[in-house]
Amino acid sequence: MEHIDKDEVLFGAHPVREALKSRKRAVLQLYITGRRASRQIEDIIRLAKTRNVKIKSIDDKTMDRMAGHANHQGVIARVEPLKTMRLSSAIYDAREAGKKELWLAVDEITDPQNLGSMLRSAACLGFTAVLLPRHRSAGITPVVHKVASGALETLKIVEVQNLTSALLDLKEEGFWVYGADMAGKSINTMDYAYPAVLIIGNEGAGLREKTKEHCDQIISIPQEGGVSSLNAAAAAAIIMYDIYNKRK
Repeated sequence: MEHIDKDEVLFGAHPVREALKSRKRAVLQLYITGRRASRQIEDIIRLAKTRNVKIKSIDDKTMDRMAGHANHQGVIARVEPLKTMRLSSAIYDAREAGKKELWLAVDEITDPQNLGSMLRSAACLGFTAVLLPRHRSAGITPVVHKVASGALETLKIVEVQNLTSALLDLKEEGFWVYGADMAGKSINTMDYAYPAVLIIGNEGAGLREKTKEHCDQIISIPQEGGVSSLNAAAAAAIIMYDIYNKRK
């Protein structure tokens, strides 16, 4: 029976392919099922061979167990743990990049599906770094990897002990801090300043009051009736697009 530390497992075609392409961390072993491979899996196998990654064929039941019975699409990779960045290093990189850096911060996001979706949107919309508190957050789990669909191989993940302290450091570096809240100013009227960091709050409670105190502007999405509100991931995607589009 195969046994792998869950923190070192990627499953699904997109996350595995991006890990192989990015070379951000070592891919230690590739597992495929014995069934006929799709074109996606064949491409992954070819890519793995160019990197001299060991490839092992296993049965469907073993793969299901290794992936926690999630949708693995017939491929799993055992990889080095994701390397996170210190805030000071990420700030140094931001200085080199110029004034239009876009960062995302999450404030007690506990649903791995929401977190993974936010990371995928961030990578697609020009955001380069994500502030992830070490406590009271979902953390980077295999489910987050799968939903993020390879975004973790391109984003800088900045783990912070205290989000409030991190925001103060960023403001000293010239970042403008925008917090998403239903009572905020409509994004339709916003003219953002850069570099910018967008904070998305907890799925139920929203932003903590302490977090709001350090925002330069609280912003919101105008909505029609019918449902109570957008979920955190959907709201994050809309606001990130608005910031990205106006920066262009």
